[in-house]
Amino acid sequence: MKAIPILNVYYLLCYAWGHAQERDTKRLAMLDGLSSVHDLLGKVLATGVNRLFRRGIDRGYVERREDLAGIRGKLAVSDTAKRALRARGRAACDFEELSADILPNRILRTSLRHLLASETGLHRRVRAEVRSAYSRLDGISHLRLRRSTFGRIQLGGNRRLYQLLLSVCRLLHESLIVDEKTGRSSFRDFRRDEATMWKLFEQFVTGFYEREQREYRVNPTGRRIRWAERDWATDADRLRIPIMEADVILESTERRIIMDTKYYTSALSGWGGGSGKLHSPNLYQLLAYLRNREAARPDGPKHEGILLYPQVKAPLRADVQLEGFRIQARTVDLNQHWRDIHREMLSAVAA
Repeated sequence: MKAIPILNVYYLLCYAWGHAQERDTKRLAMLDGLSSVHDLLGKVLATGVNRLFRRGIDRGYVERREDLAGIRGKLAVSDTAKRALRARGRAACDFEELSADILPNRILRTSLRHLLASETGLHRRVRAEVRSAYSRLDGISHLRLRRSTFGRIQLGGNRRLYQLLLSVCRLLHESLIVDEKTGRSSFRDFRRDEATMWKLFEQFVTGFYEREQREYRVNPTGRRIRWAERDWATDADRLRIPIMEADVILESTERRIIMDTKYYTSALSGWGGGSGKLHSPNLYQLLAYLRNREAARPDGPKHEGILLYPQVKAPLRADVQLEGFRIQARTVDLNQHWRDIHREMLSAVAA
């Protein structure tokens, strides 16, 4: 599959992370001349850190223990006695201090350091900006990033910019490759990773329809679909039944659409000469969604399904009736100009 242009990757990320407003700004000009995803993420991260400082970087209360001449906070009795601090007129004290050295800022600084240390070369202009942003976070501690680290983040109030930047950091972390023998690190191009792009494509589609159209409500009652037949003998049997969860559900007074996104190198099996067929598992899965949601919610327009794929070769437009349900298969070309992607996405849900 041809690599998606950097600017379009940026668009996908903005929609996927709920920051589509970022694509409408003059900041898009900053992507000119960039050709790699780590340059893109480094540029967005460095620019965002500079914006944080203009707005005011977040601070929080951090626990400290220090040897003090007086008492501050809580006296650490055992530590004071063990180290005979009283003989020197000092005491070990635990206290909280307002500081910028909090988890979100530590993640930002650690991610910037990984970019600077990577064997994957950054564009000269991007490297300079990343280094500058890293320096602005001087005094912030580094930490060993793990996937679980991102689950500990707590952001209070409206922190949209932090959310965006921490999403960048997470993607950087997931793209980081460390050689266990040499300790050297590099970043893989996540555009070549089908699992990452599949998840990104699904999130993009949801974010796009939430923002760019008003005809349908998006996931109006959630994406989970209940099984119509639920007569299970035991709780153990029930737990063995897989959960059905659609990627996107669009509803209006006129239509109810269950959309399933796929990210394959080909939307058809046995591609070539027009003889390719839709992937059977995709159709079976979508039919299961349609049958069961129709049975659970019989009132309203008949459910219909759309299989949405990225275009690899020729565009795909299929429209069939199966078991009384209308099912379409569509592709969207992610390598074209964004206004054309926008048009194709809206066309996919047109009547």
